[in-house]
Amino acid sequence: MKVFFVHHSTGEIYWNGTAAKGGMEHYLTKHGYTGEAPWWDGETDPEDFYTLLGDENSWTTFGDADIIIFKSCFPSSAISSDEMLDQYKDYYNQLYSIYESHPDILFVPMSTPPLPKEITNADEATRAIAFDQWLTTDYLNDFSGANLAPFELHHLLDNKVGYLKKEYVTDLNDGHPKNKAGVKVGKAIWKHLNEALGI
Repeated sequence: MKVFFVHHSTGEIYWNGTAAKGGMEHYLTKHGYTGEAPWWDGETDPEDFYTLLGDENSWTTFGDADIIIFKSCFPSSAISSDEMLDQYKDYYNQLYSIYESHPDILFVPMSTPPLPKEITNADEATRAIAFDQWLTTDYLNDFSGANLAPFELHHLLDNKVGYLKKEYVTDLNDGHPKNKAGVKVGKAIWKHLNEALGI
C-alpha cells in the first residue's frame, strides 16, 4: 500500500524522526507500506484542503497512492475563538464529497499539532483538543463511507491539557517539535492504518 503525506515543516519532522529510530517513513516501510512525503508546494491550512484535494494537479502528484495523509502545520492550533473552531469543522465537512468521489483511497486527516504553552493559551489549547476529539469521533461517525480514518495527532503529543509535551519542545517560542516526536508518530501511524484497513 502506498502512502502520500501532504505536509509542511512539522510533517517533515514526523516523517524523518531521529537518525537512530526514524519516523513515519521508517515505521511505515518496516510494516509493508511505501510512501512519499515531499514538502507540499502550496498552502495546507484547514481552509485549503478542499481546493487542494479537489485539484486534478494534486492527483497527478499523488500518483498511484492508496492512502492520503494530510495535516496543517502547527500555527493552525492557535484556534482563537469558538467561531474559528466552527469554521474548521465547516472546512472539513466540505471534504466529504471528495472522499465519496475517491472510494478506493483511504483519507487520513491528522488533527493539528499541539503548541508549546509559551506560544498559545488555555482557551486555544482547549479548542485544539475539541477539534481533535471532533475529528476522530463525530466527524468520522457522520461519514457514511468506509475510506476515512482521522488520526488524533494532537492527543498523541499533548500533555492532556492541550500543550505540547515538554519532552517534545525544541524551543519555548517555536511550535516545531523535537525529532523524537516523529518516532512517536511513526510508531502510532502504521498501527492506525492497519486498523483502518483491517489488517
